[in-house]
Order: sequence, then structure tokens, then C-alpha cells
Amino acid sequence: MKKTILLLLFSNLIFSQETPSENFFWEYNYNINIGIEGVIGVKNCYVRQDSTANSQLVDSLQIGDKIKVIKNTNENLNIKGLNLSWVEIEYKKTNQIKTGFLWKGFIALGSTKNGNTTFLTTINSKYRKKIQENDTEYEAEFYKISVKVIDNKNEILGEKSFAKPLSESNFFENSTVGNWGLKNITDVYRISFSGQACGIPTYYFYFGWNGKSFQSIPEKYNVGDAGVFYHNEEFIFPKEKGGLANTIIKIITEAENSDENSDDDIESYTFLVTKSKEYYSWDGENFKRIKTIKMKPYLEKED
Repeated sequence: MKKTILLLLFSNLIFSQETPSENFFWEYNYNINIGIEGVIGVKNCYVRQDSTANSQLVDSLQIGDKIKVIKNTNENLNIKGLNLSWVEIEYKKTNQIKTGFLWKGFIALGSTKNGNTTFLTTINSKYRKKIQENDTEYEAEFYKISVKVIDNKNEILGEKSFAKPLSESNFFENSTVGNWGLKNITDVYRISFSGQACGIPTYYFYFGWNGKSFQSIPEKYNVGDAGVFYHNEEFIFPKEKGGLANTIIKIITEAENSDENSDDDIESYTFLVTKSKEYYSWDGENFKRIKTIKMKPYLEKED
């Protein structure tokens, strides 16, 4: 089962090398839905008269400033491995509506407001790195991602960066979801990267915010191919049904088609399902896996 999942993930990483640019991350918010509002995700950036790096500077914007994307352009610029297009934007400054051009990488992937604070996510760079999985070595594209919190004056209260290979998981979502009963945490900021085809994983990353800094929380992913296999992970936090105090429970379900003669025309499948539970202790700042319980495999029929 694990070999099947690894092979699929490896295939996705290889295929992702053929992608000419990273515009797909931002297209979900800033191309398909032209005219929607966005938020600047970096401390300072320049607005230009045209869609080139040599064009005249007309203004500057800071993190948290709101913009509206008027249109996407065909001109790209590569900064820190990210090959992204320019967009024409509209923004308000000194009580005036202004327009100009901005490199798309300066715009946050997404943001969510909670009271007087705003949580946002940016992708800062991309690079290649070799990965060793058992006896297999391959290169993957890693994205350096940052999660940030700003106050109502757009001052950065906290920031945390990490790097992950995202494969073809190219749609982004984010939300704040309370503290779920986690000690010393006021909010949990959840972000996800997902795909739209079989075999492309959905990655979920969680960060606990305590008012001063981000604390890492266990992550999870789901992936599957209809009629072939699926891998699902879900959390139970302290405040949820079945939750335990100061504990995060991860339930992992893996299933593989056990039909000897599988056929695309078959309307039902029999899966061999294995489940396990991982228990993580939470002390208010850090998590630690304390035990794993494996359950007896069983057969499951799916139509």
C-alpha cells in the first residue's frame, strides 16, 4: 500500500517539472475571478507604470494593503525561482483610486480576518532538492511558504516559514478555526493545497497562534484514485467528540483495491482497509507523538 502511494506521489513530482510557471497557485484567486480583492503579503513592494521590472515606479504598497486585480498580463518575471506574471491592479491611497502594475508574487495567496488580526499566507521562493525515500532518490520542487499575522495597523505580529514539496496540489484555501481546546492557543490557522485530479494529494498544515507566535501542529494529507486506493487522515482535537485533554488524535485510513480482476466497467469494488490512531501530547507549545494503535484490517465494499 505504501509503495503504491509513494509511486503516485513520485510520479506527480516528476510531472510537475513540466509546469512552465507557478501562476496556477494565484490563478485560483487572481486570474479566474478577475476583479476580486486581494491583500499585499510582503512588507513593501513597488507598483509600476507598466508590466516590466524596468518600468517607472509610480507607488509603493505595504503588507496588509488591499488591492483589486483588474487583469492578468502575459508578461512574467522570475524572482527566487517563482516564474509569475504581472497583474494590473486598482488600489486606494490618500483617498484616491489609483492603478498600476504589480508582480503577482507580492500578493498573498489568501487571507482571513479574525477580530483585529489578519492571517495571511505567501509563497516566497521555489528550489529543487533531492529526496531519499527508502531505496529511491529523486528531485522535488520545494516551495518556501510563510504564514503571517498582522494587526489592524498592518504591523506584523508573528511569522513562521517552512518548505514543502507541493506536487501538483495547486489550489489554495485558508481559514481560522478557533482553538479546538488546545492549551495556550487562541486561534488555529489552517491552510491547504489541493489538486483536481485522481492521485493528487491534498495537504493540510495547521498553526496554533498564541497571540505572540505560531506553534506548529501535526499536519495531514489525503490522496486517492477512484477504484484503486485511498489514504485519508483526520484529526480529533480536545474539544471535539472523542477528544482527550491536551491530546491531538490522528486517525489514518489506508485502503487498496483487493479485487483480483479489476475492470473499469465494474460498478463496485472491494477494498482491504487498514486503520491506525496516532496520539500526540500537547503541552501548550509543542506536540509529541506518544503512541500508535493499529487496528485489525477489514474488507470494505464500495459502489
